[in-house]
Amino acid sequence: MPTAARHLDDGRRDVNESSTSAAQRQQIVNDHRPRPRRDPTPVVAYHRAMRTTTPPDPSAASGRTRRLELLLGVIEALESEDALGQRMEGALRLTLSTGLVGSCGVVIPATARSVGVPMGHPVPEAAQRAAERAAREGTENRERTGGSEIIGIPLRAEGRVEGAAWFAAPSFPAAEAALARDVADRLARAVAGERHRREQVEQARELRRSDALKTALLRGVTHELRTPLAGIANAADALMVIDDPHERAEILRAVIGETQRLERVVSNLLDLSRVEGGVLAARMEWCVLEELVGVGLQASAGFLDGIDVGIDIPDDAPLVRADPVLTERILVNLLHNAVRHGAPPVRIVGHRTGTSLEVAVEDAGPGVDPRVLPTVFEPFSHREGVGLGLGLPLCLRLAEAQGGRLEHRTGTGGGACFALILPLTPPPEVEG
Repeated sequence: MPTAARHLDDGRRDVNESSTSAAQRQQIVNDHRPRPRRDPTPVVAYHRAMRTTTPPDPSAASGRTRRLELLLGVIEALESEDALGQRMEGALRLTLSTGLVGSCGVVIPATARSVGVPMGHPVPEAAQRAAERAAREGTENRERTGGSEIIGIPLRAEGRVEGAAWFAAPSFPAAEAALARDVADRLARAVAGERHRREQVEQARELRRSDALKTALLRGVTHELRTPLAGIANAADALMVIDDPHERAEILRAVIGETQRLERVVSNLLDLSRVEGGVLAARMEWCVLEELVGVGLQASAGFLDGIDVGIDIPDDAPLVRADPVLTERILVNLLHNAVRHGAPPVRIVGHRTGTSLEVAVEDAGPGVDPRVLPTVFEPFSHREGVGLGLGLPLCLRLAEAQGGRLEHRTGTGGGACFALILPLTPPPEVEG
């Protein structure tokens, strides 16, 4: 028996057995009838229509492949071991080789690098403007000139603008503009990476320099402190057994000299630390050059005993604004340097040069050792076993604290000459 008939007979038998109503029996019959199949033609037609209206675009796939290859080439060029300029030029050459742009370049921050046709062609003014504006404002900008569109993109990495890149082409559709941004992003990372590398190198140099300074400080301070202390201790032992007044007086003078030497070393260390820490401020006032030199000579009397010191200061030397205390420290250190490392006679020469007033201390010694001269104003730079190397660096910083400078020259007799140069300003008017 057919399936539908069997279902119908079963339904009728169930209906008869349960004495259901006619409407209920009809509902049961309808529920058991086979349902008709749908026509698949509309669905098939819809899928066919979708396939015929969105065919694959070979050119789009080719363009994506070309852009991907360019980015991979740019990354490889920027990760090479060459110098940053060579790496950037290689990346820009690759960008040109794709034909997506006509010319391109980088501006960091005031130096323009251009890669175009012909090679080494100067950066166009419009490109320079676009790149500088992008670097200054940190935003992308465009400019049209001579039938070309120029896009300037800031080189931003780690929240910092490192410069800008520019690209020139007849136009920049969305895909080409996105590619230019990707290239600029890679350039920015390369520039930031180079900056990090330089910072690390500089930090390593500073650490090495700091270690060298610590070693020199320990060695120099040990020598400069131990020697006078040993002299004072020996003098004290001698005073206990010597009764002759003249000998005792000589020993006491030696003790005073060694004590002054210790005081200079400690004072220079403290003053240099204050200057380096930025806590030593100059107290400027109007000064007479002759008085400044006189105070410096008086403070240096302990080690100038028996040393011939000539003074050449014009009577019409103008007033100068200076810190008397700092200037005294400079003159004392320059005079001590001339006595210890030079030879008499020592001369102090003051004169006006243009808008500055100079006071120089020169000696008749052999001059500064050529090996030390390049670093003569750096702390602990000295001949081996001679001094601590703090006097001249301290003089330089004390001069700079007053708005002046310290220069080394060759003296008239071939010896060393160090000149303190202070700027001149109009003196105050005297009323009445």
